[in-house]
Amino acid sequence: MTHILKDKRVIFIDILRILSIIAVIILHYTADLLTRTNDFNTTSWWISNFFNSISRFAVPVFFMISGSMILRVEVTSYRHFYVKKVLPLIISLVSWSFIYAIYKQYFILKSNMGIFDFLLHFAYGLVSDRNYIHLWFLYAIIAIYITVPLISKLVKACSEKDLRYYLILWFMISVVYKLISDIVFRITSEYISVPIANIPLFMGYLGYFILGYYLYNYSISMKAKNLFYNLGMISLFVTPVATYFASLYNGTLDEMFYGNYSITTFFMAIGAFIFFKEKETALSEQINYKVKKIISSISKASFSIYLIHLLVEILVSRRLEIDANLLQTAFNLIFNVGIIFGISYITVKILNLNKYITQVLFGGKS
Repeated sequence: MTHILKDKRVIFIDILRILSIIAVIILHYTADLLTRTNDFNTTSWWISNFFNSISRFAVPVFFMISGSMILRVEVTSYRHFYVKKVLPLIISLVSWSFIYAIYKQYFILKSNMGIFDFLLHFAYGLVSDRNYIHLWFLYAIIAIYITVPLISKLVKACSEKDLRYYLILWFMISVVYKLISDIVFRITSEYISVPIANIPLFMGYLGYFILGYYLYNYSISMKAKNLFYNLGMISLFVTPVATYFASLYNGTLDEMFYGNYSITTFFMAIGAFIFFKEKETALSEQINYKVKKIISSISKASFSIYLIHLLVEILVSRRLEIDANLLQTAFNLIFNVGIIFGISYITVKILNLNKYITQVLFGGKS
C-alpha cells in the first residue's frame, strides 16, 4: 500500500485494535452470565449473548493485524528479530502469568500454599498454559512469531494467486471442515475424522495471520468486498440466534458459533478488516491531529490493556444479574465495560511512566 508511509501510523489498524480490545472486554464480561445460567429466555441472557456474539471478530482480527504489520518486516537477523519481537512477548507472558497465578491462588482460592509449592505450581502452569484463561493468546502469538523469519520470506516469494490458494485451502480445512465436524457431532455425538485434512500448515491461527497480510497488501474485487460485507453483517445476526437454538437443544451454553474458527466469526472478522481498510484514506483526511493522537495512544496500549483488563474486571466490575430487565442489563454492561476499559488504559499509562516497570510487565511496549 504505497499511500501508507513507513513513519506514519495506519489509522484503520489503530481503530481496529481499539474496537478489538473493547470487544475482548465485552467477551470476558458477558461470559460470566452466559456460563452462570441455563435459562436462555431471560432478557439479560439475550443481551449478553448478543453482545458476546457481535464481539467475536476481535481475536481473529488481532491475529490479522499482527500478520499485516509484522510480515511486512524484512528479517535480516534472527537474533535481532527474536530480541525485538519475541522476547518482549515472553517477558510479558512470564510476568502476567506470575501476577495472575498469585491472585488466583491466594485471593480467589484463598490457598495456604507455601512459596516453594507455589513456584512449582506456577512453573507447571506457565509451561502448560494454566495460570489464567486469557493468556492463551500470548502462547499462540509467540508460536507464530517464532516462525515469522521463515513465513515472511515464504509469503513474499508467493504470488497473489499462491496466497489465495493457501487461504482457500486453509478456509476449507480450518473453518468449513470444523463446521461440518461440529454439526455431525451435535447430531450423532461422534466427531468425524478425515486424516487427509490434517495438514499442519493449513490449520490454526497462522491462516488468520497470513489473511491479514494478504488483505493489507492486495486489493480484492468490488464483488468480493460486497460479498464479505454482506456475509459479515448476516453473521452478526445469525450468531446470537444460532447460539440460542444450539444452546436450547444442548441444554447448556453451546459455543459452536462463538469459536474463533466458526464460519460466522470468520466472516465478521474479514468483513470488519476489509471495511476499515477501505476507509483508510477517508479516516486519515477527516480525523484531526489531536484525535489521531488519542487513537494512536489507545492503540499502542491495547496489548497492555489486554494483559491487565481481567485483573481490573475482577477488582472493580459488578456481575450482570440474571433477572435484570433490558434497561438494567444494557446500562450495567455498558457502564462496567467502560469502567474496565478506562481504568485499564489509565493504569497502563501510569505504569508506563516508569521504563523499568514497562520493561518487566509489558516487554517494553508502551
